[in-house]
Amino acid sequence: MTVDRQLISTLHTAFNGIFQQSLYADKVIQHHLYDNPHWRREDKAYFVTTLYDLVRFIRKLAYISNASEQDFWPVWQAFQLLTDKPVPDWPEMRDFSKAELLTRLDTAPQAIQLSYPDWLNALGSSQLGEQWPEVAEALNRAPGYYIRANTLKTSTDALASKLEREQISCEHVSATLPDALVIQAVDKLFKSNAFQAGECEMQDAGSQQIAPLLDVSPGMKVVDACAGAGGKSLHLAALMKNKGRLLSMDIHQHKLDTLKKRAKRAGCHMIETRAIKNNKTIKRLKDKFDRVLLDVPCSGTGVLRRNPDSKWHLSEQSIDDLIALQADLLQRYSQMCRPGGKLVYATCSVLPVENQQQVAQFLDANPDWTLQQELSLLPGINSEFDGFYGAVLRRNELPQD
Repeated sequence: MTVDRQLISTLHTAFNGIFQQSLYADKVIQHHLYDNPHWRREDKAYFVTTLYDLVRFIRKLAYISNASEQDFWPVWQAFQLLTDKPVPDWPEMRDFSKAELLTRLDTAPQAIQLSYPDWLNALGSSQLGEQWPEVAEALNRAPGYYIRANTLKTSTDALASKLEREQISCEHVSATLPDALVIQAVDKLFKSNAFQAGECEMQDAGSQQIAPLLDVSPGMKVVDACAGAGGKSLHLAALMKNKGRLLSMDIHQHKLDTLKKRAKRAGCHMIETRAIKNNKTIKRLKDKFDRVLLDVPCSGTGVLRRNPDSKWHLSEQSIDDLIALQADLLQRYSQMCRPGGKLVYATCSVLPVENQQQVAQFLDANPDWTLQQELSLLPGINSEFDGFYGAVLRRNELPQD
């Protein structure tokens, strides 16, 4: 591979946007891809994967190249050497070898070797013990790309055949994930006829394991209380065969507006959206639903493969604030579940303090609830997908008079 000076110059600009202007990596990437429609496919792939890897490994790369985390050239040169890619004979290049970098890395502290902030590495170690290094390394790998077949419009086999005809290679994930396909050529997906027709949605295979925990059936009354842009709402609608009532709620109207567009494309006419204005919105819905999905705001540590810059934006205080918010939401929003109904508490975190510990505290304070099932997906340990947690809680029936 020859090194294109213009491409690396754009990479440099993008790097500065992230590390000097604190812009989000995905937004920076979208901007530069839009600005360079002439790039070949391999140029786009190199730009995207390299920029994300520089973000993932910035702390490690800066340390071993003895540079600042804002100094692009030595960081990029170190990355090229470690990944056995060519280093051009440019004036910006320094005099160091791959062997020197690996020797320096050998003696680095664990947080630097894993390329995490000290506080997050310490928290991960205290929460997950000996499993943490494996989880941390797995979260530093580039993600796979998964889609969910929209069974309101097609079958998984029919979708796979249609995508193959459009030169989008895909394959089934597993028998336990009947609607999931792993795909290549993700850049082609959004222009495909199948996507335009609403026959599939991008959704990680880990995320696809949350909605089935609710054990829904057609005709039920279901609420997705922190719906966001609605990936799990769309999955629930498909599982309910578009029959019943599905209320998707969020505090952000713009996310619900996105959900409405996605629902229209997917042919989900049963979804009703409602913005949460205040606690009265929740109180009015007390005891109304057979099923409640509570996919709470969380640290996002389970999806660091997709959002690698978030580990540099997180802080100890932000996680403490999220833990308090999660406990409050679980206590208040659980009131929407009728006696005999079920609630699924879910996060995309790998930290027990946001997961098992939250559920245990809720059960201690609410003896009328019972834990029925737990799902804990830890990348590198028991999952090749993103990290997710789900707890199935049943609200006990009221005693008969």
